Amino acid sequence: MRLVVGMIGMIAAALLVGCETPPKDTAKKEESKWVRKDAPVDAGKTVTPTPVPAVVNKDPKTFDFESMSIKLTPAEEARVALLVEQAKSATTISIRGFCNRNEVGNAKDAAIARANAVREVLVKGGVPSSKIRLRFTTDEARHAAVVEFQ
Repeated sequence: MRLVVGMIGMIAAALLVGCETPPKDTAKKEESKWVRKDAPVDAGKTVTPTPVPAVVNKDPKTFDFESMSIKLTPAEEARVALLVEQAKSATTISIRGFCNRNEVGNAKDAAIARANAVREVLVKGGVPSSKIRLRFTTDEARHAAVVEFQ
């Protein structure tokens, strides 16, 4: 019995000794891989990272929506506003709203509302509403509105 208690005591002591030794300077190594050594750090200057757009859209006439939203984001609204001059010179403008009916119950209404959101920005910019036709598509897996000029 004494032998078992002695062994348990030795094991516990060995474990505690391992806990007492501080870890090597890993915090310094961890920090050093994130700090650039070639650039001096200015204590009074705050560095702000450049925001990266969530969705990079290559087509300037396509405007993305969140799957459950019918509102343009401020960034998308600004992109629509860039088309106002081109829209004013067009004979007719077709705006097609898209909503995936497999994800949204009232996909037709959502698709039309998305097209209408783009239309409202163009009309605010001075485009006559009589030139604009709204269309919708619910059988494609997209949540967007696309503007076409004729």
